[in-house]
Amino acid sequence: MSPWKTLKHRTFFWTFVLLAAYLVYIYPIQRLTDWLNYPALLNLPTIFGLWLLVIAVLRLSFRSSSRKLELILYNWMGIGFVFFCLCFIYELLRLGLALDDYWAGVGILIVGVCITIYAMATAQRLFCKRLEFRDPRLTRKYRLVQISDVHIGSRSVGFLRSVVETINIQNPNLVVITGDFLDAKRVQAEDIAPLKNLKAPVYFSIGNHERYAGLDWVIPLLEDAGVVMLRSQTVKVGELQLIGIDDAEDKNQVRRELAKIELDPECFKILLYHRPLGWESAVASGINLMLSGHTHNGQIFPFNLLVRQQFKRIRGLHTERNAHLYVSPGTGTWGPAMRLGSCNEITCIDLKAAPVSINVNN
Repeated sequence: MSPWKTLKHRTFFWTFVLLAAYLVYIYPIQRLTDWLNYPALLNLPTIFGLWLLVIAVLRLSFRSSSRKLELILYNWMGIGFVFFCLCFIYELLRLGLALDDYWAGVGILIVGVCITIYAMATAQRLFCKRLEFRDPRLTRKYRLVQISDVHIGSRSVGFLRSVVETINIQNPNLVVITGDFLDAKRVQAEDIAPLKNLKAPVYFSIGNHERYAGLDWVIPLLEDAGVVMLRSQTVKVGELQLIGIDDAEDKNQVRRELAKIELDPECFKILLYHRPLGWESAVASGINLMLSGHTHNGQIFPFNLLVRQQFKRIRGLHTERNAHLYVSPGTGTWGPAMRLGSCNEITCIDLKAAPVSINVNN
């Protein structure tokens, strides 16, 4: 990356951090104390001091490996986002309506707490999504399970055990992980040890958080857990050809890497690529099924509205010319362990032979 692009990236990043630090961590408290008739609790010097403190702690968290610090910051971030949205909606309403700020503040507190509890409870549950595809290249049934964006680091080893147990119940022939399996450098071998209990071979494509954590460290860690890494590589499993491509910021990554890979026309071809980009290139190359993640379906509504500005396809099944793209909403959560308007998904995919067509001529 050029020095100019690096400077531009850092400027954008820290502008976002400064703005988010105020809007998510401070603004809801400031407005609620005002509406509830306690404005003296957060006067201007206190607000500014708290803002600087939050920024300093956030910067420390970027350099720290403290699980406790991350839990406090990330969950406060999720709760703050919920209350920011509620406060902002009320700000808009009070522009044109004569409303009672005190009772509105009480209502926002009650609704915000209820939403937070619901979102935290939803983030602890796993949902199994079932898909079925038929293709004439197949002569037998294959069952594969996709997980994506588990985010061990943000999530615990106990959560991973639940994921593994749910996968094993499905009795898959193979398991695919489409990136962002972990997101912190403090993750150790014991944190991902449940992977060894999977009863099917596991294939992995790199996500952006593996790149952030450092591939020199991540790849040996995952390989020791029995995972097969696919980095612009293919592997055949019966009549299936799995292709894995590393995540990249470059929107042409899929097109460029697929051009280097020999695709077998006799196989049902499955592409594992972390972010839902490059599907048009995949279709043109003859990929039958592309599996992605990355978006979390926004994770906490209404953040999905912002995600849609970056990706045309942020969840679910998309089909074009008998080729399919499935975008998982993610199996875990990044940052706050909260889900609102989305769910933790394990995707169970059955691949079967196409029915034989019989033409009857009269």
